[in-house]
Amino acid sequence: SDMSAWKRLKVSEIGETVTGNTPPTSDKDNLGSELPFFKPTDLDAGYNVREARQYLSHKGSKHARVLPTGSVLVTCIGATIGKTGYARVACATNQQINALVVNQKISRPEWAFWVFMSPLGQQQIKNNASATTLPILNKSKFESLEVPLPPLAEQSRIVAEVERRLSVVEELEATVAANLQRATRLRQS
Repeated sequence: SDMSAWKRLKVSEIGETVTGNTPPTSDKDNLGSELPFFKPTDLDAGYNVREARQYLSHKGSKHARVLPTGSVLVTCIGATIGKTGYARVACATNQQINALVVNQKISRPEWAFWVFMSPLGQQQIKNNASATTLPILNKSKFESLEVPLPPLAEQSRIVAEVERRLSVVEELEATVAANLQRATRLRQS
């Protein structure tokens, strides 16, 4: 690939950053089953964030900042700072999470996800966080993080290759799990 065609852009130049918020919890009518309300633990799903432990009602979603499918969710407060998820559904998040809604003329959202997940991305997040007991990367610092950006076609090729290798790993894991089960059964018999 032609590395000279790669750019380095700030997060603020590749999309819009939306910091989550929590609708008033005193009003129980804000909770429901309409809109997934993601918190850092929900980002354990990584590249496949769909299910939330908590959902907002239609009313609650009016108090939230609703994000589109394909938003890149980055934990920016607390012990799990840097934990990143890729939203496969429309959603909202709490205030610990900054969401990047990528301008798709510039970047593939999947590319941005893998950049934040990479050692480079994780290092940048930790280096720019406040060094207090509760690490915080505020919105303006998050927006000034740098994202290496190849041309769109190249981003698509790299994302496809990462996905191909992930599916190979998942198949291997399934095979290993099946063989372990078989071995257990054989030992028992």
